[in-house]
Amino acid sequence: MRKWLERIKDLKAAPWVAVALACALAWALMSLPSRGNSGMTEEEQRVSATLSRIAGAGDTRISIFYAQESSAFGIGSRTPVGAVIVARGAGDVAVRLDLIRAAEALLGLTDGQVEVFPMEDAP
Repeated sequence: MRKWLERIKDLKAAPWVAVALACALAWALMSLPSRGNSGMTEEEQRVSATLSRIAGAGDTRISIFYAQESSAFGIGSRTPVGAVIVARGAGDVAVRLDLIRAAEALLGLTDGQVEVFPMEDAP
């Protein structure tokens, strides 16, 4: 490794290597899911906003869990494999079932892949 670095210095390629490393780092950071102030990704925010519109649900938060799949070209796709919903109205069984059905439909999940819990009241 040390010899490799010395060769790069000798070739005066260090600026090009630095640019290449900076580009690779920028690409890696841009490929991460963005999170807003709520701590949720854009998709989680979108789904949470939809779930909050269900009668009786109230304020909701969702965490979506993904399986990372890679293709032959090294580009991965993220497939939802589960979700946890915390909702103010989840103490009501009918609301809880509506939240599960909606999340399954929105994310393409099946029975048992969505869990719903009541939200703790803010102090």
